[in-house]
Amino acid sequence: MFKIILKILCLLVFLVDGLVLGQLCGDDSEYKCMCKQKTDEKTHFPVVIADCSGLNIDSFPAKVDQDINYLYLSVNNIEELDPKLQKVVSNDLEILDLSHNKIRSINDEFFLNIYNLRELDLSHNQITSLGDDSIFQNLNNLEKLDLSFNELKTLPNLVFMKLSKLRSLDLGYNYLGEFLTGSKDVLTETLGLNVNITSLSLNGLNISDFHNIYFEEFKGITHLSLANNALDNIPSLPYSVEYLDLSGNNFTFVSARYLNYHSLKELLLNRMPTLKEIHHYAFYNLFALEKLSITDCPNLKAFSELAFDVAPKNERLHPKYLSLARNSLLRLNESYKYFFRTMDQVDLTQNHWRCDCDILWLREFEHILYKPHEIRCFYPSEIRHRSILDLKEKDLPDCYPAVYGKKSHRILIIILVSAVLVLIGLIFYLIRYPTSWLGNKHIGPNSPYNLASTSE
Repeated sequence: MFKIILKILCLLVFLVDGLVLGQLCGDDSEYKCMCKQKTDEKTHFPVVIADCSGLNIDSFPAKVDQDINYLYLSVNNIEELDPKLQKVVSNDLEILDLSHNKIRSINDEFFLNIYNLRELDLSHNQITSLGDDSIFQNLNNLEKLDLSFNELKTLPNLVFMKLSKLRSLDLGYNYLGEFLTGSKDVLTETLGLNVNITSLSLNGLNISDFHNIYFEEFKGITHLSLANNALDNIPSLPYSVEYLDLSGNNFTFVSARYLNYHSLKELLLNRMPTLKEIHHYAFYNLFALEKLSITDCPNLKAFSELAFDVAPKNERLHPKYLSLARNSLLRLNESYKYFFRTMDQVDLTQNHWRCDCDILWLREFEHILYKPHEIRCFYPSEIRHRSILDLKEKDLPDCYPAVYGKKSHRILIIILVSAVLVLIGLIFYLIRYPTSWLGNKHIGPNSPYNLASTSE
């Protein structure tokens, strides 16, 4: 009964809002935004969405209607956020997207009257400063904040102190590397970041090292991204982490010593030209691992047959997704067939595969290989660029002894045939020139025997 009443109320709200939307987003409106209504996936209540993206808007709308819940203003030409020019007062606005604009400055009071904002996206702008710590002071319900791809060098003291419900923060691709590693507790003590945060992105900050206890207080982080920095080793991380992106760093090897996270489900180690070695048992401690991606590492030529330990033949194993694409791998040990049997997808494309008898086992897993016809031979040169699925018996005769015999047998046969041919040639020579091989033994005019007989 309650569900029926809820559906009726939602329908009534939609009908009423439909009248309002015509005024806000109709052809006669100033901005001509695309407006629609939908049911929120979390609350199951109707929400009103105004999509004003890519409309060449030069300034923030002077008035945001109270009925708008989600406002998208990305890909425009907005340069500043100043309450003197655009006073924003809303109890209903929950999501505000200002990404991909030209925002340079934000007045400390601009967000003062948007009390129920849950998500704020300021990424891909030209922001150089956030003013003082009061800029987010009234955003007590904010759960997600994206400040990535700006020009920030420092952040105000305790700027995140009032954001008690913040769960996701992205500070990536700014000039904050030196500032954020100035002390071991800069996130909590200096910036006032909530220790209950679950998602943190510090990508592209040119960070070379983190203090051993840098993340110690963040015991609830599940999503951590440290990609495109200058790290030489995997830092000490919270044991709660489930998603970890370390791509684009300076690792030369991957070892179990730095990977002891039993809750980790997805690990990305892509785009590392310096990576050369995956140690034995490197992923042995990652009991929950479901997705592993190691791609675009041109100096990685081998993937240890014991990277996950010895594979039991009859157990269901992790991960379910494995990508080793665009490396320089030469071979993959046949022991991985026991892992492949329980995997959903494997990407082995664009490597330097040596096509011999040890690679043929991959063909039985065509159903899980990503673009299997793109897994091509690099060695030997005679069959370079040939797909492993298209290899014939004549391409690898050593692998088909029943057809071509064993290699040792073929070599013996060649030696015997050669010896027989040499012997036949010798016999022919002896027959053709029967006495020439003995030299000239007859008595001639100059023979000493002839002289002796004459003198007598």
